[in-house]
Amino acid sequence: MAQVKKEDMRNAIMMAAFDLFSERGYSSTTVAAIAKASSMTVANLYVYFPSKILLLYAVYKPWLTSKLEEIETATMRYRSPETRLRRLILGLWRDIPSTDHGMANALVEALATTPPDDKKPNDLLLRVEEFLTELLIRILPEERHHLVADGLMSHLMWMAFDGFAINRRLGDVRDMDTLTDHWIALLLGDK
Repeated sequence: MAQVKKEDMRNAIMMAAFDLFSERGYSSTTVAAIAKASSMTVANLYVYFPSKILLLYAVYKPWLTSKLEEIETATMRYRSPETRLRRLILGLWRDIPSTDHGMANALVEALATTPPDDKKPNDLLLRVEEFLTELLIRILPEERHHLVADGLMSHLMWMAFDGFAINRRLGDVRDMDTLTDHWIALLLGDK
């Protein structure tokens, strides 16, 4: 007889996984610990999520989407391209890596330690880069769209995000304001 999946059980797993991934990171969080925190067996957890990396993605995607939407809302409250860029860059490279005990680092850690042939969703990076490209086009003056239209600048910004997430965990927080000023100058050009 097939196992019946229950939404409340799935939610309990995801809540426990979020807490443990946030607090311990990916490598130090075991499936057994998640199962225990969810009040179920490991075998039952695998009915809902066939692997630890897929469970992380199930938790991470909605979390990250929420954080990006918050940044978008905060960014678009401002009028000037410079102020909007400042809000976006600081949101990406300072704020998200700082929230929820460094949840952003969990995905970086997972990707660095999971064997390349393990099945994992591959659309998250593309979705984030598309989001960033669209937001940058909304922020930048039309004559600067050529810098971001191909998505490569968004790719670079998101790859830098991974580094900032790791550095935040290590306590390396450098001068984010000066770094942001440099990026604004690159994207807006001379004034």
